[in-house]
Amino acid sequence: MGSLSQKPLNLSIHNDSTVIKSSTPTKKRIKTRSRTLIAPTLVTVKNPKTLCPFVLEYSIHIGSTRFNRELLNVFSQIVEPDNFLVIPVFLKCQNDLVGIGERINREKDEKLEDFVEWGKAICQKLRGLGYWADLTDPASGYPIFSDPGPSTYPDVHGAEQLLKYDIYNAGCCHILLHPKWGSKVYPGTLFTTANENCIKQVINESIFHHSLYENNSDFIN
Repeated sequence: MGSLSQKPLNLSIHNDSTVIKSSTPTKKRIKTRSRTLIAPTLVTVKNPKTLCPFVLEYSIHIGSTRFNRELLNVFSQIVEPDNFLVIPVFLKCQNDLVGIGERINREKDEKLEDFVEWGKAICQKLRGLGYWADLTDPASGYPIFSDPGPSTYPDVHGAEQLLKYDIYNAGCCHILLHPKWGSKVYPGTLFTTANENCIKQVINESIFHHSLYENNSDFIN
């Protein structure tokens, strides 16, 4: 997947015939750092296609100026990022994804489908509310709804920069080390111009039941 190099925090998005223009003057671009708007939150949701529940963690962030610059290369419709929020998502796995084997490959495929189907439903709701929203395919790094740019989005390195989660160099790839789940986790990412309260409301509508770190099932632990 592509590396996260970068560009300024001003955004115009061409979504079909709609253009969302930046309200920030183009002459004065202030470099910013990444900022967390909603801290990691644990929920149980459903795959809207299979109706099977699964556990995920999500958080909502504003990327730094340097971080957002790379998004221009991932989404060809973005002209300048402004009020562009990034939502890292981590699906809890039963197997250590560092390993190999049929069982692990099967769970990777299941988690990929769970994330993509759930993420598409979330983005479609946000788009229906008039916002631009998209997700990248964790397997390829390319956008699901938008025309792809010249680069792919690296979920693992994105999480490293936004959440400061550790990563493990497995040689041919980098493995995310979740602070609670270790490498038993499958990452994905959503992107939108919606505000954090709207995003949270739409995600809450998809919740199967609330889960708390201090009071959860053996599966969540």
